[in-house]
Amino acid sequence: MNPDGRVCEEGLQAKQPRHFKDLRRKTMASPSSKRMLGNPWRLDRLCVAGALFMSLNAATSRLTAWSLSGPSEGCGGSSSRLRTSRGLQSAITLGAKLDDLDGVVLVPMEEDDVAIEDMKPPPLPELKVKDEDEKREYPALDGFSPSKPRIDRMPGAEGLEDGRRSLTGEAIATEGLELVAAKAKPGRNKRWLKGRGTMKRKKLEENAQLEKWLGENGVWVSESADWGRPSSGVSMAVETREQTENEVSGRGLVARRDVECYEDLAQVPYNLLLTKDTSRNVFGVDCIGTNMSEYAAIALQLIYEKFVAKEDSFWAPYIAVLPSTDEIGASFAWDRQELDTLLAGSPLRNMSYYLQDQIKAEFTNIQETIMSKFPDTFPEDAFVYENYVWAYSVLFSRAVRLDFPDDLDAEDIVALVPYIDLINHNPNSESRIRGVSEGASIPGVSEPERSVVVRADRYINKYEQIYISYGRKSNAQLLMLYGFSMERNTQDFVTFSTGQLLEDSPFAEVKKRILEELEVPKEGVFPLYRDRFTGEMMMFLRLAVVQPDDLDMDEDADEQQVYRALKQLDIKQATGEVSERRALICLRGIVQDLQDAYPTTIQEDEALIRDRQMFELLPRNQRNALRVRYGEKLIIRASLATIDRILNNLGRLKQMEEQEDKQRREMEKSAFGRLSVSFDSPFKARNLEELMKELDI
Repeated sequence: MNPDGRVCEEGLQAKQPRHFKDLRRKTMASPSSKRMLGNPWRLDRLCVAGALFMSLNAATSRLTAWSLSGPSEGCGGSSSRLRTSRGLQSAITLGAKLDDLDGVVLVPMEEDDVAIEDMKPPPLPELKVKDEDEKREYPALDGFSPSKPRIDRMPGAEGLEDGRRSLTGEAIATEGLELVAAKAKPGRNKRWLKGRGTMKRKKLEENAQLEKWLGENGVWVSESADWGRPSSGVSMAVETREQTENEVSGRGLVARRDVECYEDLAQVPYNLLLTKDTSRNVFGVDCIGTNMSEYAAIALQLIYEKFVAKEDSFWAPYIAVLPSTDEIGASFAWDRQELDTLLAGSPLRNMSYYLQDQIKAEFTNIQETIMSKFPDTFPEDAFVYENYVWAYSVLFSRAVRLDFPDDLDAEDIVALVPYIDLINHNPNSESRIRGVSEGASIPGVSEPERSVVVRADRYINKYEQIYISYGRKSNAQLLMLYGFSMERNTQDFVTFSTGQLLEDSPFAEVKKRILEELEVPKEGVFPLYRDRFTGEMMMFLRLAVVQPDDLDMDEDADEQQVYRALKQLDIKQATGEVSERRALICLRGIVQDLQDAYPTTIQEDEALIRDRQMFELLPRNQRNALRVRYGEKLIIRASLATIDRILNNLGRLKQMEEQEDKQRREMEKSAFGRLSVSFDSPFKARNLEELMKELDI
């Protein structure tokens, strides 16, 4: 140590503890120290000086700070002094200049009160890209200095969006755009307002506008009670989620309070509905004729209200909350490549093809017969096929059929019911949408007021989602029309056709006549459930496999004779082992063909569904398609197992028939049998003692 109290660098290095040397080396090499000392960092011109206060009392020895200064003039040159907090305050008090403190790095000790915010670098000014021509401002680019921003176009960077940064960190901008620094605004950075938060705020505003529109037109949506009327029990949710599938189901209605059983959840006046009559009021009778379907008429009105009338439409608040075609996700609106890839082997693919062709043909017909005659009424830029598909997506997923008690003779009408159509589907719900009429019908004086009501089928807790049932729909039907599928659909089934069996069988025309009399579909399209075979399907199969030898007739026999012979057959139940085995074998062949059509196995689909992390990363359409395919394969596997079990036990059918004949002969010998009365006893006991045991007496 020199007489003036300074310590040379060599001596300091020799006396420093090992952990102090490591701390010094790490501190000098850290990026933060380099930035504070300035660029470039030159070790040959840096002199680190300090003083280490050693004390015999270990409790008072503590390193507080060291100072970094300019070039050294040897061991006794100008160096900073290592000070404690108290020594640093004394130096400033004695008149030390602020320049002497440049580059000082303070190491906070345990007793120092230092917040995390104090250690953060100052925020950079927010930058924006300003367009001189259109005077637009684009999102800021982080990390650029406001002084001289570098605006370059990288070679081969064509096609990149304006205001973005290249892979090298340079800004990509087009001609006419300049980078300007926006004034830094004090307060919290509100970047969370962008992205998904902005979309939710937009939906909240749309919900508020819809609620206001509903209240102005007679729908009770008030949060507070009124004289003789409680507060509205439901409220619109921006986004709902199904717990079982963990899928977002869009907007919905939730309970605002505890709802009583059989309480009216919502009531919408008839004048808010979109029907064929409202479409006729918009386009006129010449455009919306009596032969046009209700779906087509409402679809045209939806296009008009959304793309022509826009904000001037009476239904504008309702049209604003309707989802897009992609948000609905109905499979009939998928492109052909997606159908072939995601629904390969599934009957849903052909069903979606068929529905697409029908909608396309209907739109083409309307174009040629109506739109071409009234070009002013149907602008070409609005009434295009894509918008027509959107309108049908809305109709399939939201339209309902209604009947009203004041006109029971009239047919059901198809309608879109604002507010009520936000309710989502649950197959176990028993709530129904129904039309009601209030008031007396006095000709020339008054007419009953129509409205649409949905009523609670059970007690509903606060914040619980409201559900209705769309009917007994399979997963394929739900995906094709509504755009979703369920993992636990108790009403799921596979639709398949057995019509080819009837077309190739003898006496086909006579058999079709008998099927019509029995009200069995002669096309042979039936549902295949997981736990049962329908009676209509088995009747169709038993009749289709009947051969001329079974009737002791030739194939060219008289049609009337064949009809009488077939009418005598009991096809409602299995009556013969040979005919029943023949029907089941034909059924097994059809079901086996369904299973072989899938490119993947049920084990592969099950493994993908069970891996929830991987499954939820898939696109929404792929997840829904996978649920449909997996549910169909479960039904097919169960059906094949049931058919095999029946075929194995079919040999006992003759024994069961002989046993029934024996019981019938024994019954005829009894007193009841002589009276031509036959019944099956509910007891299995053969004597009084066995009867007492069976009744547990």
